[in-house]
Amino acid sequence: MRSCHHCAHENADHLAFCSQCGRKLPRTDGGLAAERFASDPTGYSRTIMATPHPVSTTGRATVSGARLLSDRNLAALSSSGFEAASPAAPPSRVRWLGESVGYIYVYLRGKLDAGERRRRLTEERAGAEALLAGALNELGQIVLREGIQHAELTGLLEAIGRAHAKREAAAADAASSESLQQNEATRLANQQAAAEAEWTAADNASRESEQILRAATADRRTTGARLARVKEDRARLEREALGTTGDARSAQLAHDTQGLAGEQRSLEENLARLDAQLADLRAKAATLRDAAATAKSKLDQSVASRRQAASAMAASIAGRMRDRVDAEREISDLTAQLGRVAADVRPPHATLLSGYQNIDRLSETIMDRGAQLAAIEQARGHYDHRKLLTGLGLVTCMLVGTAALVWRFLR
Repeated sequence: MRSCHHCAHENADHLAFCSQCGRKLPRTDGGLAAERFASDPTGYSRTIMATPHPVSTTGRATVSGARLLSDRNLAALSSSGFEAASPAAPPSRVRWLGESVGYIYVYLRGKLDAGERRRRLTEERAGAEALLAGALNELGQIVLREGIQHAELTGLLEAIGRAHAKREAAAADAASSESLQQNEATRLANQQAAAEAEWTAADNASRESEQILRAATADRRTTGARLARVKEDRARLEREALGTTGDARSAQLAHDTQGLAGEQRSLEENLARLDAQLADLRAKAATLRDAAATAKSKLDQSVASRRQAASAMAASIAGRMRDRVDAEREISDLTAQLGRVAADVRPPHATLLSGYQNIDRLSETIMDRGAQLAAIEQARGHYDHRKLLTGLGLVTCMLVGTAALVWRFLR
């Protein structure tokens, strides 16, 4: 805390202006003498009285006898220009109003300084707390590494041993699960490859059968169209033969009719053969389509099984890894707790002394930063809110008056 020169009000260390009167506070190094004078005026009187003066003597007797001066001597000192030791007269009303306007800047500057200092102190305390947690963890690791035994540490040491065993078991299970996953992935990959090969063969056979069926269907359609034309030509020739009377023409028509009849019989036989072939090809194509569909379904099942198995194995491995992480977190927490207990119990061991000193230093830092933060919070109530509200009112009135004058002038 720093005292003000003018009103002797106690202010927080981070403030640059007095929260009571708004005057600038003395520096912590150069203003030490002035601060001592403001807090203890008699010290200044002793210094004055230690100098040559007509009504006093110098030396140790003068300093010790300063309190026994008569009222006449005090009046003489006051008339000589040392009225600073007496209390100052209260300021006038107009001066107080003027200071209340400047107090707005003092209040805002104090708030900004306090916020910046609070942020810095909070960061320093958080950093010290993080370092303290690391120091406690390191202390616990030293206790584990050195095998230090103590009655208060036995339970934690056993719990840490169980956590280590749990972590090792989880790591072993994770490694076994990974090996099983690789074997199962290989088996399912081979099964899927076989299913893909089977489906590829069945699909190719089905496609070839469909092509042959389409070709046979086209041939049957061509043969049917040819047979229809032959029947039509034969019927036309027969009609012409009935209406013709000449022998030569009749013989020619009969010969052409017989030729068309032979071609018709050949086409009908070929058509019957194509119909039978189409029936066989349709049946074979249907069978191959069913086989291809079955192979496709088998392939889909194989892919789904592989994905499901991979997901299940990944979940199993993730569970093992999660158990391992939980065990490691438990080991870390128990180690930190072991360090805290060791810091409280303080087992007498040479390797732990430096850790004790580091923990004590960080704890003192945290307490000091917390005390400074508490002082900043307490300093919030040291402001003169009456003066602040008065200053705000005056500034508001001046702004409103200025705006009114400007508006009246412009109008």
